[in-house]
Amino acid sequence: MSQHSSNAGRSGRPTLKPTTYSAQAPLAGKTLTCKRCGRTHPYPQAGGAPVRCECGWWYENVGGQLKDEFKPRLGI
Repeated sequence: MSQHSSNAGRSGRPTLKPTTYSAQAPLAGKTLTCKRCGRTHPYPQAGGAPVRCECGWWYENVGGQLKDEFKPRLGI
């Protein structure tokens, strides 16, 4: 019998899909998945407001190019 779950990461512990709790309706249309934590967000519109992920990364659509930047919440 195998000691490892088929859903186990490198550490041997199961990897869990990140959960975001929100009263908002499920996302429709084009979405963006954070490369760091795997959370799903609405895709940022060109020239529109950037999208902030809960892990601290910001995603902005600049002229059709997706730019990402880390901004700590406490400004450290």
